[in-house]
Amino acid sequence: MILLLFSLPAFAFNGQSISEAVMKKAERKYGGFVVSRYLAYNKMLRNAEPISERSKLKLVNDFFNAIPFLSDIENWKQEDYWATPLEFLARNKGDSEDYVIAKYFALKTLGVDPKRLYFTYVNSKRFKRPHMVLSYFESPQSDPLVLDNIAADIETASNRSDLTPVYNFNVDTIENSSTQQSTHKKWEELNQRVKRNKL
Repeated sequence: MILLLFSLPAFAFNGQSISEAVMKKAERKYGGFVVSRYLAYNKMLRNAEPISERSKLKLVNDFFNAIPFLSDIENWKQEDYWATPLEFLARNKGDSEDYVIAKYFALKTLGVDPKRLYFTYVNSKRFKRPHMVLSYFESPQSDPLVLDNIAADIETASNRSDLTPVYNFNVDTIENSSTQQSTHKKWEELNQRVKRNKL
């Protein structure tokens, strides 16, 4: 039984850091530079463990915002692909959904309650296009903090006049709702790929 437990695959973005086995697999597919990015991610997790939740938000936001933006069409030859965090780090590029997904799973790994984290669709007045951000609610009634790849600082939603909210969801609302079926399907597909450590 003990040997069986140790032989089970570690889900890199489901409560754990990225394992050596996953790094070796990624290196075979993407080359050596991917390992340095995965090691940097693990180091970021270690640095975040002893700090406050607000500080965790900033550390995670800064870490992923350093990755260059690239549209799904250019990156994946698809219109709307939700990359796993492993894919996002391996490619070292992604669009707004990819930043949000990676930040969500990293914060979940660091013990932030997923019920506080919402995937928020907005329209960006600055770029005149749909956009996604991660919203953090300290309490259900609070003005959420916005983690955004196009903004260096984390600000409250009320201070982001450049963003027009469309709708938001979190794991609870999407898994217990029959609405937004396309989003639900994308979330289910993403979750399965995260559990398989999809590269």
